[in-house]
Amino acid sequence: MDFTSGLCNETGDVDLRKAVQLFYDRGILLFKDDRLKTFVNALVEVESSKGLGSRAMHTVLKVSVPKDEFELLVENNPFAKDVLTNSLVIPDFHDFSREVESAFLAEAEERSGEITTYIPGLSKYSLDNWAISFCSADGQVMALGDYKERFTIQSCTKPLLYGIACDMVGIDKVHKHVGKEPSGFGFNKIALGHGDKPHNPLINIGAITVASLVRPEENSSERFETCYSKYNALAAGIRTRSLSFNNAVYLSERESGHRNYAIGHYLVNKGCIEGTTSRLTEILELYFQLCSIEADVRAVSVMGATLANGGKNVFTGERVLSEASTRNMLSLMFSCGMYDYSGQWAFEVGLPAKSGVSGVIMAVLPNVGSFAMWSPPLDTYGNSVRGVNFTRRILASGRGHLRHPFSTNLTRRSYHTGSYHTGSYQTGSRFSGREVAVRAALSLVRMIRK
Repeated sequence: MDFTSGLCNETGDVDLRKAVQLFYDRGILLFKDDRLKTFVNALVEVESSKGLGSRAMHTVLKVSVPKDEFELLVENNPFAKDVLTNSLVIPDFHDFSREVESAFLAEAEERSGEITTYIPGLSKYSLDNWAISFCSADGQVMALGDYKERFTIQSCTKPLLYGIACDMVGIDKVHKHVGKEPSGFGFNKIALGHGDKPHNPLINIGAITVASLVRPEENSSERFETCYSKYNALAAGIRTRSLSFNNAVYLSERESGHRNYAIGHYLVNKGCIEGTTSRLTEILELYFQLCSIEADVRAVSVMGATLANGGKNVFTGERVLSEASTRNMLSLMFSCGMYDYSGQWAFEVGLPAKSGVSGVIMAVLPNVGSFAMWSPPLDTYGNSVRGVNFTRRILASGRGHLRHPFSTNLTRRSYHTGSYHTGSYQTGSRFSGREVAVRAALSLVRMIRK
């Protein structure tokens, strides 16, 4: 394929302004994506400018480069070649973006729902806050609305904590302490399921139990840092401010979390977690801290895309979570991730997702990418009204990637961080040619059956 077609000027050289625009049209932030750093460095030149009595050096994009030189640069950067030959997981990204924007704008006027008040630190958000971001498994990104606004991830921490614990102590040990079933109760219900253990790790009682399994030999600060570094690795990517910690929300959670303290003592009384009162306090503080990690929708969408990519960060290539733990995380998000609305969500939307009472929803399309949505007004289940409506609307469009994952006609190639693979999270498997990947639905079917 002639990837320079349409990029050359009248002299036959490649017009770099056109090339740059092509990258952005296909969802790749050329100057912020470290996978293309070497490629970009070859397309800029250093200039000096005089000001205030001294010379400052800065880089500027060249106007054009000879076609053969550009072709050699592209051949030496496989990812750049895939962008220019439109061989990404969402080849029609421009049309995709327009449909996403249309659904986003349609929800902007939604006025139903209420901001949570039971955690005082979350009541400061505006009813008008509304943002979405999408990141594909190839790192194609877009963001709309208040995408620079930061919020605490709240219950979106639960599947991440579960995945970290599974990798640390093993999946079997985790599930000796917590189940895999939807509870049928509210997320903060004080109740155990079959075998006298919490129903699943995505409700408060289950997440607190999982928190007790994370590095009990470490002190509190080390334990938090262990988890926080993993969260940062999940979100790493496009040179935007990634994660931070909201101490005000943490203190608010710690001071007002009476029900979570009651859950903790109930778990100790039932023998689900072991330790003294001081040990229980450390477990609950870790839980409160992880709920108080702060992000914007761009960072959350990268986290979700890392899960869509089988636990391997789409930008850095780092294996953050194992494929097995990631698969189990997504299975639980599919069946238990949206509070008491989980069954209806699975029926109507059919995607692994997790919501939080700050108004965030992370929805994952396995092998394709992830949406992150943030709007503080919540429905009676505790999910973002705009976020739920947006996801329904975007899947109702019914074309290409924007459809219910159990629809028909779902086979296509998928590219992930330099390797091609089939749809069961075989991220490490490499093939000599362009292999066909099973898209979201078949990936999800296999994931659930395993």
